[in-house]
Amino acid sequence: MSSFKNAPDIMGEALGRFPINPQFRSGKVVKMSPESPNRAGLLLDKMKTMRLAGMAAALEEQMAASPEIPFQTVLHLERMVAREEAIRAQRRLAARVKKAGLNLKTTLDGIDYSHPRDLDRGQISRLASCGWVVKGNNVIITGTVGAGKTYLAGALSHAACVQGYKVLFRRLPDLLREIDEARAKRGGREKLLDGLAKLDLLGLDDWGLEMLDPQQGMDLLEVVEMRYRSKSTLVASCLPLESWVGGVMDNRTIAAAVMDRLVHKAHHLCVRGNSLRGEYSGLAG
Repeated sequence: MSSFKNAPDIMGEALGRFPINPQFRSGKVVKMSPESPNRAGLLLDKMKTMRLAGMAAALEEQMAASPEIPFQTVLHLERMVAREEAIRAQRRLAARVKKAGLNLKTTLDGIDYSHPRDLDRGQISRLASCGWVVKGNNVIITGTVGAGKTYLAGALSHAACVQGYKVLFRRLPDLLREIDEARAKRGGREKLLDGLAKLDLLGLDDWGLEMLDPQQGMDLLEVVEMRYRSKSTLVASCLPLESWVGGVMDNRTIAAAVMDRLVHKAHHLCVRGNSLRGEYSGLAG
């Protein structure tokens, strides 16, 4: 233990950032006996799981040098580890949101309920729990132009990211363009469709903004067909449901097949009201 005596006080340096009340320094301690719950030992295991090698080595040295560690020291170490854990969780979420094609600021907390848009707080709260994603159900958001459909769709997709689901959010015209471009590469289209089929949630914005040609209609039907049994799809559209057949694609038969696979297991939100874009443009008044 002589080498440990002369070693730098790693724990002391680490804990120097925290204001430690002197009254705790000779107070309660955590016993290292095998008969009682070993809080420091559990913390050490967590450090190793999180690959905090330096902190784990320093704690092991201190545990070896003394049969007991002050309770306040363990508390401060737990806070440090908890902070690191929170930062890592935030980074993972940011990576999921970016990969999904979402904006980090598009969250459920940002939904404006002050405008008369017929938004049902209870329904949105239930959807935010993502039970519908677990069940492989769908969400369809329709309504007037500028009423906030895209934001609502993005916020629900963001909520799924927060809960760890694999999400992709795309404008439908952009996704169909990606599929068409992938067709030019050998095996590219199949690889892309396979990836889409495995997503927990696929969000499609601007549904019906452009009339789809027969090939685009078949591509969309294949995507929906691969997902509808167990995976969730979210659609945001300016077109009311009754206009989807005949209003989304040239081939009415394909349109009916797509609609049949989406609508019958979907939660429907209809957003009404005037456009919010003028108010949020910064030019009002």
